[in-house]
Amino acid sequence: MKFYTVENKHKSIKKTFAIYYICMVVFCLLRFISSKGLIASGIAGNLLFSFLVQIITLFLLPLLLYCLMLKVTPKTVFKTCNFSKVNFQTIAISVVLGFLAFGINLVVSSLFNGILTFTGYRYPYSSGEGNYELWNFFLQVFEVAILPAFCEEFLHRGIVLQGIKHMGFKKAIVVSSLLFGLLHFNINQTAYAFVIGLLLGFVAVVSKNIYPAMVIHFMNNFISTYLDFASNRGWAFGSFYSKLTSALASVNGVLVFFGMAIFLIVLILLVCLFVWLLYKQSMLRKVNIAVNKVYFENKELNDAHIVIDAENEIRDLLENNTLLNLSYKRMDNPIDIVLPKEKYRYQVQPKDQIYLWAAITLGGLVTLFTYIWGLI
Repeated sequence: MKFYTVENKHKSIKKTFAIYYICMVVFCLLRFISSKGLIASGIAGNLLFSFLVQIITLFLLPLLLYCLMLKVTPKTVFKTCNFSKVNFQTIAISVVLGFLAFGINLVVSSLFNGILTFTGYRYPYSSGEGNYELWNFFLQVFEVAILPAFCEEFLHRGIVLQGIKHMGFKKAIVVSSLLFGLLHFNINQTAYAFVIGLLLGFVAVVSKNIYPAMVIHFMNNFISTYLDFASNRGWAFGSFYSKLTSALASVNGVLVFFGMAIFLIVLILLVCLFVWLLYKQSMLRKVNIAVNKVYFENKELNDAHIVIDAENEIRDLLENNTLLNLSYKRMDNPIDIVLPKEKYRYQVQPKDQIYLWAAITLGGLVTLFTYIWGLI
């Protein structure tokens, strides 16, 4: 049985989608302006473009719009986006998940690129004159790994995911991931961005914290940047990665496909293991807080009746403030074990999805254009 509720003045799915649509339009305009050469070229131009897109469009703009449209303070926004303290174990698990995410990224992008090539799509050629000086490596890490990890996660796993979660956690994860894939405005990146977005959204919900998703996003982008420089500067693993890609290109395509499929299954199983470990870390911390609040802050627990009341209070704290799902009869599948318990769900109306479909249409058309352009 599903229980539905109404939105309060500080929760609005329609306004959340409107905020995202505005950010997507601004980002699209910046891409168009940049393609016309109206933004300075070279390293300075790339840095300026990253600043305009990441910091202004994907962070400050949605933060300002959210505060104005939902009438809340920036502090409330960060709290809503689950900027919470994390321990070392959580960070360590997130780093491992970042490596696994990069592996999934490689497999999914390779398979999808193979499909695109089969349809006649031609990938744009790079000039091959990249700047691989050491100082540029750190600049690229800042532009490609640090800024997107914070700003893109703030918008997608923060503003969007948390802003629409009362429509149902599963739907919220899928929708935020779809928008994440389309926002790249590139057919080459859409598929793996969507898949990685599913992982990032799931982690953000399970851990009830945005930092693990940021760490995973950073690791995925950092590894890609590092390997690019490593293959050109002779750093560790650079030659191995180049030889691996060359070897795969020379092997029969069918064998490569099945090999990647098996590798992807192994990666997914490992992801499930480490997400479970991340869930346990989050649960232990939340349970410890709940127990301490009841037993150590309450000095009058001698009476048996008071003890029973304390146990009921712990249960309420666990259900309302942690990730533990104590209502196993309402679980539809094993994923519900680690997802937060949904006491109520908002029934989305057609009017709530106007800006969602506008964003999907805009992102889909631009992405489709990049595919058509590759066919010409």
